[in-house]
Amino acid sequence: MRRHLCRPRPGPQRQRGAGLVETTLVLPTLLFLVLGLWQAALGYHAKSSVNYATFEAARAGSVANASRAKIMSGFQRAMLGYYGGGRTAAELASTGKKVLEDITGTVVRIEILSPTQESFDDYNSPELQKALKTDEKVIPNTGLDELSCPRDVPGCQSDPKKNASGQSLLDANLLKLRVTYGIPEKKQLPLVGRFYTWALGKLGAGADDPFKQALIDAHRIPVVSHVVVRMQSDAIRNAAMVSNPGPGNDGRPVDPGPPASSPSLPTCPWWDPSCSICTDGSDVGKCEPKPPSCGGH
Repeated sequence: MRRHLCRPRPGPQRQRGAGLVETTLVLPTLLFLVLGLWQAALGYHAKSSVNYATFEAARAGSVANASRAKIMSGFQRAMLGYYGGGRTAAELASTGKKVLEDITGTVVRIEILSPTQESFDDYNSPELQKALKTDEKVIPNTGLDELSCPRDVPGCQSDPKKNASGQSLLDANLLKLRVTYGIPEKKQLPLVGRFYTWALGKLGAGADDPFKQALIDAHRIPVVSHVVVRMQSDAIRNAAMVSNPGPGNDGRPVDPGPPASSPSLPTCPWWDPSCSICTDGSDVGKCEPKPPSCGGH
């Protein structure tokens, strides 16, 4: 007699190890996403620091004749906080040394977009060159509320539609900076920072700018900041000022020569450095005699 064994009906089979596979696939992606957001936050912090430093650099340049050295010094000084700062003089000195070692001409570029090289062709003051003892051209900063040309060059071409710079004298006294800075590797997250610079290189972020490309090649993330302030001193031309011809002659400015008639200049105040010192009998029209001293009172 045969015995029939009853077999249990097959039920749903358990899938063992599926959770491990899913975790293996999702966890690296999630981790990389979190690190990417963290790197973006670090980049935002760097951009805020560079914006502040650029503003401080412009302030330093506005009172120092737009000197590139003073602008660079102001930028380095304002970046102390980004590099660690300090609570004591010794800590600040140590951080300052790090800043000077890292922030050099190879990792930061300072461009003066205004005044331009052409601005000095339009508004140079020979008297100020003598007063400031410089061979470079100088743009006056005093009396802007009543002047459209330097006092000693009343016949300058001040029409922005016709002159070389496309600027008025007031425009030429705006200091506009563009600073390009490269975030160093030590301020980036491991792997993610390298991915950023690799992606920037593949996307051609520095294709039209050799300086940016050099930063990317050095595994630095480029950050650009702009700022505009009013000059508080007479601007002296230097190599950091870019050339940007105005609209005159379709962007190819030529010397238009003096206008047909020159407006009469207001009385030249004694405190204006572009004014010649008045001598006896010459205090008429273009200069004022310096007021007498208080005699020690």
